[in-house]
Amino acid sequence: MNFDNVFENYSKYIYNYALKLSCNPSVAEDIAQETLIKVWENISQLKDDNAIKKWITIICLNIFRMKMRKEKGFRELSYEEINELEGDGKLFISNDPLPEDYVIVDESIKDLQNGCFLAMVRRLTLNQRIAFSLVDMFGIKVDETAEILQLSKAATKGLLYRARMNLDSFFGDHCNLLSIDNPCSCSAWIEFSKRRSDLQKEVEKIKLVNYLNYKEKDYKYDEEVRKKVKYLYENMPDKKPSDEWYTSVITALHKTNEIKYN
Repeated sequence: MNFDNVFENYSKYIYNYALKLSCNPSVAEDIAQETLIKVWENISQLKDDNAIKKWITIICLNIFRMKMRKEKGFRELSYEEINELEGDGKLFISNDPLPEDYVIVDESIKDLQNGCFLAMVRRLTLNQRIAFSLVDMFGIKVDETAEILQLSKAATKGLLYRARMNLDSFFGDHCNLLSIDNPCSCSAWIEFSKRRSDLQKEVEKIKLVNYLNYKEKDYKYDEEVRKKVKYLYENMPDKKPSDEWYTSVITALHKTNEIKYN
């Protein structure tokens, strides 16, 4: 496969994967650009065209990890932590949403809902976020995810179990889409945000958590919540990078090409 085909068919995928890893559009643009440059530099090393997506995913993930290491936001799991994860992996439950579990989201609030759900992924630990994004947002199988992460299948299941429990416990208590009795309503926030001066005062009162931890609330697995949260994450729409981003990537590739052959 030549690079032009990769750029045409996978640039949007790379950007969206970088976005769901970083939960930050500008950071995602940087990671995606670096990924495409790395792909361009090493495309001749790809021996099997059928493995292109996995190969690109690993490159993007490694670039994200390197960036997080520089910012001291990522570290390798210890032997003891892996053992604990493998224990949690035994609690992992695989399920697929049934038609009656689908959540109907009004078009007027979809952007806010998706933004909120993406923001809360950032409140997972980095290892949980990576496992969750691969499996629950991109549909990659647990076996393949374990291979990408270079972890045992049990440890990967443990990361996914913790990520899901953390998100379920938060949204199960807060999100009005999951239960009408929950306090946080997207439509109410849209109305509230129109009063900008009031919004700023209220936002300053909100204490944001660094990381979600379902154990602090003694949350127990809830199948109904799990299926609804899973459905909402699986159906988050892909974002299209800006035209300016495509232009900047092409410019960066040209510069890389000049350096390589000068």
